[in-house]
Amino acid sequence: MKYICCLLFVFCFYSGFAISYSGPCDTVPPPKSQDSTKVMRFYHKVASIFKDKSYVIAPELGGKPETGISGGIFWLQVFKLSKSNDSTVRKSNTESYIDYTEKRQILAQVKNNLIFKNERFFLKGENFYNKYPDLFWGVGNSTTAAMQQPISYDLISINQRLLGRISTRYFLGIIYQYINLNNVTFNKGSILDTGNISGSHGAKTSGVGFDFLYDSRDNILNSYKGFFLEASSVFNQPEFGGNHFYNNYTIDMRDFINFGGRKVLALQAIINYNTGDVPFREMAQIGGDMIMRGYYFGRYRDKLMVAAQAEYRFPVYKVVGLTAFLSGGEVGPNFNSLSWDTMHFTAGLCLRIMINKAERLNIGIDSGIGPGTSGLYFNQGEAF
Repeated sequence: MKYICCLLFVFCFYSGFAISYSGPCDTVPPPKSQDSTKVMRFYHKVASIFKDKSYVIAPELGGKPETGISGGIFWLQVFKLSKSNDSTVRKSNTESYIDYTEKRQILAQVKNNLIFKNERFFLKGENFYNKYPDLFWGVGNSTTAAMQQPISYDLISINQRLLGRISTRYFLGIIYQYINLNNVTFNKGSILDTGNISGSHGAKTSGVGFDFLYDSRDNILNSYKGFFLEASSVFNQPEFGGNHFYNNYTIDMRDFINFGGRKVLALQAIINYNTGDVPFREMAQIGGDMIMRGYYFGRYRDKLMVAAQAEYRFPVYKVVGLTAFLSGGEVGPNFNSLSWDTMHFTAGLCLRIMINKAERLNIGIDSGIGPGTSGLYFNQGEAF
């Protein structure tokens, strides 16, 4: 019930009290001034920067199993970096928030999807800071609920990918990733206290890698049709400024099949594989608000994670919609360890309210349930 109240509260802010704007700015008459030439130059310069932009700034209330109730400020901006009138060039966006949670966590994040002129270049990234009391069950696909232990840490993460277009919808580029895990605390005698788990006393990793992307989605925030494939590798080495040596390989595939209007079947499959000395916080993990909803993020973790999910998204009445999903996945030290018999599953139903039709921006509540687990999530946008 508390999450439903949160949703209604936030919807009211977004609908009536949020600071919101939809461009273009140059439809607003310029100010009058004695020095009209300088003012007009300044005005047109500012107007060109904000041309074709729209944004929402609002207080937000949300929640998920990892944080409990959270509150803070949310900012979403959608815009075109190019002055081109080419409708095939998709809009860029940035999404930022800073929250404080009932578990006394501080969360700050900035995500960017910047599409440059004629989609020749694409800069996507996610940067965040977490001051985070958390839970840890150990490593492996068969950890039990009785192994749950409290931990806390501070985490700074920077991940940026610059891609250049090699053909229509095909991109190839480079990745830089920096992660600093520090102030790790845990109970004496706990799993981390043994010293056998990498990163138990903090870790700093820095790596570079390569990224291949095919993206034909019609909208990055909320896709009605198209296909997405990203294959990346990051090589973390002390030579790049870290203190751990490990490699990460990820494949993320998504397909969106449209049945008319807002009726969409969305499919996703992810493989995340690590080799080397992987800190526990950077291992492949099941759970969270993107895939395997219903499981606490990090409930199961290891060097390898394989997961898939299917969603059916459909409208119910005007701006209200629903999403039903089914997901499955597991973790292990390598591919030989995987088995259908040890797969974890969740399913759920999600409420969606579209607060910006032009940009297809939704807010909503996701519910996920599986064997011995459940979770509720408040989200802006879609899970994937």
